Amino acid sequence: MTNFRFLILLGLASASLSSVGAEPPHVPGWVRTANASPEISGKVLLTELGCGACHAPGNTALAAKPAPDLSAVGARVAGGHLRKFIASPAATKPGTTMPDVLGHLPAAERAAAADALAHYLATLGSAPMAFAKPAPEAVERGHKLYHSIGCVACHSPESPLPDSVPLGPLEEKYSVASLAKFLEDPLAVRAGGRMPDLKLDHFEAQDIASYLLRKQTSSTATFQPDAQLAARGKALFAQHRCDACHAVGSGRPTPIALPTLSKVNPERGCLSARSGAWPQYSLSDSQRTALRAALSAQAKPLNAAQNIELTLTRMNCLACHQRGELGGVPANRNPHFTGKDENLGDQGRIPPPLTGVGAKLKRDWLRDVVVNGASVRPYVNTRMPKFGVANTEVLAGWLKETDTLPVAAFTRVAKTDKPHEVGRELAGSKAFNCVACHTFREKSAAAIRSLDLMNLTERLEENWFHHYMANPQRFSPLTIMPGFWPDGKSPLPDLLGGDPGKQRDALWQYLARGPEAGEPRGLVLEPLIVSVTDEAVIIRRAFPGIGKRGIGVGYPAGISLSFDAGQMRLGSLWSGGFIEASGIWRGQGAGQAHILGKDTVNFPAGVAFAVLESPGNTWPTNDAKQAEGFAFKGLTLDAQQRPTFRYEFGETSVEDTFLDVKVTDAKSHFVRTLKFPHRPPPPGLHFRVAADKQIETRGENAFGVGKGLLVRLPAGAIVRGVDGMKELLLPVRGSFSIEYHLTAKP
Repeated sequence: MTNFRFLILLGLASASLSSVGAEPPHVPGWVRTANASPEISGKVLLTELGCGACHAPGNTALAAKPAPDLSAVGARVAGGHLRKFIASPAATKPGTTMPDVLGHLPAAERAAAADALAHYLATLGSAPMAFAKPAPEAVERGHKLYHSIGCVACHSPESPLPDSVPLGPLEEKYSVASLAKFLEDPLAVRAGGRMPDLKLDHFEAQDIASYLLRKQTSSTATFQPDAQLAARGKALFAQHRCDACHAVGSGRPTPIALPTLSKVNPERGCLSARSGAWPQYSLSDSQRTALRAALSAQAKPLNAAQNIELTLTRMNCLACHQRGELGGVPANRNPHFTGKDENLGDQGRIPPPLTGVGAKLKRDWLRDVVVNGASVRPYVNTRMPKFGVANTEVLAGWLKETDTLPVAAFTRVAKTDKPHEVGRELAGSKAFNCVACHTFREKSAAAIRSLDLMNLTERLEENWFHHYMANPQRFSPLTIMPGFWPDGKSPLPDLLGGDPGKQRDALWQYLARGPEAGEPRGLVLEPLIVSVTDEAVIIRRAFPGIGKRGIGVGYPAGISLSFDAGQMRLGSLWSGGFIEASGIWRGQGAGQAHILGKDTVNFPAGVAFAVLESPGNTWPTNDAKQAEGFAFKGLTLDAQQRPTFRYEFGETSVEDTFLDVKVTDAKSHFVRTLKFPHRPPPPGLHFRVAADKQIETRGENAFGVGKGLLVRLPAGAIVRGVDGMKELLLPVRGSFSIEYHLTAKP
């Protein structure tokens, strides 16, 4: 070794030694369990810190968490990071559960050992790492995925949060390709399931890796393994018993023959807070106390309820799910749990509670959920992860053993009373209208798309179904599921004599037919066409590209528009039919209007008015649903019910009127007039008429926009290029008018 290299390594070791113990190991859920279940908290630490890898646990519940498989680590992790991490794990990745196994060595010897071990590990893997700067568009997609599918249930979002599982310096550890490969199948490397499989496809894994490595501005320094150092590192790997925790190649970890946990002296070795030839942990005083307490009682067998709590804590299930008084989404992470249907409330975005889940779900389905991440809630963005058979299969049995319900009272409906037909009628729109919220074979009668009824009886225990249907609020106080039999009485006395138990049984028997069950009445609905005759028709609901602050207006001349009352802009124009309104009048109005025109022209999102110091200034990014500085003040109607939109921009008031003009032997068009009734427009005010890849002059003060629109403007309009697009701007000095002509064939 050259003197120069020796000095570098010596400096690394010295710096690392000064930072050991700065932050205790972060064990997900430990603080929560320490507060709620002192008898469990120390046992969580015993497993998560790998104590059973050196000391036989004597209790399978206390088996050590499997450490990462290092068989191909050289193709996954940069050698420079390996050297730094081995020299001082806690300083390199604060909060890591990896102990410092070289802490007892003198600084120079420690640095040399870390270097040799890194060279050995760098030889493990079939291909060297290749580094590439993440693509900006992939970073953006990855940001959205990372903050929505459940990563931030354990790890910090972009704004750091306490009690997060540390990620460490990812930029110096991985390449985009190697991190993406790990994210696609984390259980292949970390078989313990503490980093579960979120079932990412290849492209999703690439995007999240790109986001996590977004600050990787240049290639990580090349690390070329040295054969002589690698040979020494291989010997050190066995000498320091790294193989007690980590698998390499076909070899499995080989536990050290130390005293069993029941015979460990808690005042010596790892728990002594002294340096020595044993793994060094940066334990907090409370962690050390909990471990000592667990050692004193570790031989006592756990009952099923305790095993459930221990497993849910170790796997960090309680970061998303609540069971009794334990766990649940904390307030500081709650905003990152989102859903696809606002009408479902928290049930549409928060993972379901685990309270009583053993009595709720059939054993096979429950096993599929906890082992493989089976899920039936596509409207929840947070994904149920896959933990693997070895980690959670036994959990299903414990849940079935612990969670029970008394036998529900109901009367089985005889086949002669045709329960399948009665159940189908009960589920339909003329009775309990289950299809108003639930899908059936993935078909939906409304905008709300709650749990599919098709596989309900495959998942649920029949006994739980009867209890739940009789009183949904007992199981979920905030559910939007109604109780159909208040005070034990049926609102449908003509069906099965109005007997609630029989009606519930008929529903069950109907749904139990699975694929053979006929579709309930009302699943396929007739369209709701809103027509326009001799007066304008105004609909204030969600419209495409606008959202719930949309205003749609159909005009007698056969042309229509949508207006955004949040951004004070024209949303779209079309001719022909007005709208189909099923989405806004069924399913609690959760959907949006369906535009019937086939020549629809859409206008850019963002405000239509802005003050520019010069025509070359960038148009402001002000695309919030309620644009700052703008206020909608309502509308007034003329004799044909055509509206004038009234709104304010700063201190400027605007009256915005669209008149439909029908010309013989020509398509109808709009004349739009914008007036400023109270004071002149401010200096520099501009109006953005349109934005499109194609805007061309079509005669004096006329412009073709895209393939379907011609606009006529006052003099002075400006066409300018912006990021591959063109914008049509009009300087505003007073009231003005614009003609909109739809030129495409409807």
